[in-house]
Amino acid sequence: MEGRAYALASGTIINAIASGKGGAFGLDLKVYAKVKLIDDNKNKIVGKVLDSDIEPNLIVRCVKNTLNYFGYNYSAYVETKTEIPIKSGLSSSSATSNATVLATLSALGEKINDKLVLDLAIKSCFDENLTVTGAYDDATASYYGGICLTDNIKREILKKDKMRENLKVYVILPNLKKNVDVKKMKLLKDFIDPIFNLALNGDYFKALFLNGLLYSSALNFPNDIAIKALEAGALTAGLSGTGPAYIVIAEEDIKDRLKDLGKIIETKPNNEGAKIL
Repeated sequence: MEGRAYALASGTIINAIASGKGGAFGLDLKVYAKVKLIDDNKNKIVGKVLDSDIEPNLIVRCVKNTLNYFGYNYSAYVETKTEIPIKSGLSSSSATSNATVLATLSALGEKINDKLVLDLAIKSCFDENLTVTGAYDDATASYYGGICLTDNIKREILKKDKMRENLKVYVILPNLKKNVDVKKMKLLKDFIDPIFNLALNGDYFKALFLNGLLYSSALNFPNDIAIKALEAGALTAGLSGTGPAYIVIAEEDIKDRLKDLGKIIETKPNNEGAKIL
């Protein structure tokens, strides 16, 4: 019994840490998962992350939680490979857990229930202490693609939309150390709420930019990266997640004008979401 699937990275529109409400959109960068099940009643799960030296704890947890949910005592081998830079603010944990749960369900031959996939994926991230809010915005954008605005506390999607697919998206990876200061980020709540309302009203680019200014200030990341991206011709730019990656969206090719800001990954919006292969 074998299953394969992928799920998406996402770029932040509104970081949910301050208020519990957030928004993200799917990027065409993927995590691929493969799960092989063995009906031996031993429940021994082995995992391997093919393109990184990180431990496979999350993917093992995803398989274990999925098997436990259905009451199976199978052993399993799970492996992942990724196009997403890890620990960069691009929802690599959400994408990894979504892809792994989806691949496990495929291997089991179980009917795919979207809510169950997301619940098991988020539970696995919580179990491994990889999320502060449950990252429902990241998880849904990774799973469904397109734009998802969510109440992370209630696990509700407040709005879904599509991102124009003819846009160019650049992920800038400056040489900065990750800094997750939850206490400082929560101070932003009263200032983030009106920006979230901008996103609800469809002004995604303005919301993305303003959100990035606030969070990068709170986390001591530079704001001039987003400003320089605008100078280079971007429609919008801002910090993704808790960084250090920045998202830049443009209508034309501006990659050469961004090269001094850090390592650049060129991608595009993805409105299709996760898939079983």
